Amino acid sequence: MGKKLVTLIIIFIIGLFHCACAEEILKINSINFDNSDNVIFLTTTNSVQTIDVKSMKLSNPDRISFDINNAILVHPSKSWTFKHSGMKQVKIAQFSTNPNIVRIVITYNENFNVNKLKLYRVDNNLLFIYGKNSISQNYFSSAYNDEKATENYYEYTTIIPDEKNNITKQETPSAEALLIQQAFNNASELIKKDYKNIVIEDERQPKLKSKFYANKIDVKRGNALIRGVGEISIEKPFVVTNPSRLVFDLPNTYVAPQIRNKEYVLSDNETIKIGQNEPTKARIVVTSNDVNKYRPVYSYDRQSIFLAHDDRILGLKLYDKTTSIYTYSAKRINDSTDVLQFMFTEPIIHSINKLYDTVEVNLYNLTGFDHEAYKKSLSSEVLSKLRTEQLQPNGIKVIIPIKKNTNINYEEGFDNKHLKLTIGTNKETEIYQAKPSTILRRNQNIKTVVIDAGHGGSDVGATREGIYEKDITLDISRRLAEVLKKKGVNVLMVRNTDKTVSLEERVEFSEKNKADVFVSIHVNSSVTPEGNGLETHYYTEQSHNFAQMVHREFTSAIKAKDRGLFKSKFYVINHTTCPSILVETGFISNPEERESLLTTQRKQKTAESIGKGILKYLGKE
Repeated sequence: MGKKLVTLIIIFIIGLFHCACAEEILKINSINFDNSDNVIFLTTTNSVQTIDVKSMKLSNPDRISFDINNAILVHPSKSWTFKHSGMKQVKIAQFSTNPNIVRIVITYNENFNVNKLKLYRVDNNLLFIYGKNSISQNYFSSAYNDEKATENYYEYTTIIPDEKNNITKQETPSAEALLIQQAFNNASELIKKDYKNIVIEDERQPKLKSKFYANKIDVKRGNALIRGVGEISIEKPFVVTNPSRLVFDLPNTYVAPQIRNKEYVLSDNETIKIGQNEPTKARIVVTSNDVNKYRPVYSYDRQSIFLAHDDRILGLKLYDKTTSIYTYSAKRINDSTDVLQFMFTEPIIHSINKLYDTVEVNLYNLTGFDHEAYKKSLSSEVLSKLRTEQLQPNGIKVIIPIKKNTNINYEEGFDNKHLKLTIGTNKETEIYQAKPSTILRRNQNIKTVVIDAGHGGSDVGATREGIYEKDITLDISRRLAEVLKKKGVNVLMVRNTDKTVSLEERVEFSEKNKADVFVSIHVNSSVTPEGNGLETHYYTEQSHNFAQMVHREFTSAIKAKDRGLFKSKFYVINHTTCPSILVETGFISNPEERESLLTTQRKQKTAESIGKGILKYLGKE
């Protein structure tokens, strides 16, 4: 019996501290998970000398509870349910306030081995690790990326509303659990750990994912503070016109219903709102004539972002403590990649703004920065051209010149003391083509059609149930190419494989090949599953007749709702000079239509009907 109990004891590895102080309060700010859902990471907002954790095993169902004494949970209670882990569910809540105890309960599967669950303290952060994983000092999560996020946290986990979370109910442990707890209390194996020593033998490095629950918006002097739980990440913003709007997409983010699509006034002619653009993505829209002056400012712990206007941020108190540089570096990794890194003594308040030919990084609470010494240390040819400016009253602005085809990835260490900016200068992107017709282009009777299969590569497009828009559009585009080639049309495809191609490159490809018409194939999506049907979009007047002909044939052949013809300022049909259209072939978000879109019959009919409309426009039918 004794051996059986010993095998159930969880091995805790907690950093050693100086003298204990009962009055110290640990403020727990967020909880995050790794890609495999086997690493639980708790961030804190203050420093304490002692962290006191006690565990208890309970049954019916099998679960383990961890009580963190002298701790306060800053945000509301939450639950997460997993589908692809030995852990079924994780709950965190304020168990009591006198004394202050935060309780974490892990409910696990039948084959879960409690001996493989370990707890580490790294600085004032806590990491629960199950099985074979490894954590290193440079443990980054993305804060901003030019590429769209491909991982969707909410596809794998479920948030349970607060009212369903009964973690604070007092539980009576079994006699076996009491013996386990007693054995744990008497355990003497406390091993000091730092970042570099937390390594357990696994080749696959976990990476914290961005997961954010946005539940509050405050307007301050024409700026907007968006608050929530988790870690914020932002994709490359874009601007739309009529009216002028700046759009930020937040991947892996869920928006609380009480703030969703509610319009907040920033000034007389400016507003902001946040909505659930997709089930796994939030969208922030700022309506303003000064869209280029807004930038996201990240908080100490990335629990909030401050969308600040450059002219209105002056005089605002963004921080209550300053930091200094611990170390920095700037170096070339390869012919096309440069990396800039900063490590600070305390958490940093920062922002990033990518402009046409520069990237600006503002470090707001930084003091004592030696500009000249920093410039002399730069070993990268690209980064040696950067310059720094003083911000008032503290801080610096780092300004980095970039080229047109530059992608950036901006990451932050989990302790909020480490920033990493990766700058990739793209070589000319390889764009794949279908084999063109053997008839020479010089023959004016031969028409050239450029087919643009929407999305591709890292840009997966709309997603549902593990199905990507990029795959459907490529399949339909290939079928459309075959339909047109059989009629003697010179067909060129922007991509014929699963490759990432920018919007600019799609337009350049069409212009370079002097297309007679351009057609972009897409699949629609909606926040709710009810949306369905077919749409055709055009922008220029010369494209209107072309759009009408294609839409007429398309909607006649496909048994789906005719949503109509739209004049829309999509980039690819706005910047191409030939008649250009964008076709939405159905809604991936509608279960019935998604199932239909995956059938060979639907894809072939879609290709044939669009092809028939193109041929009629070109005078081939």
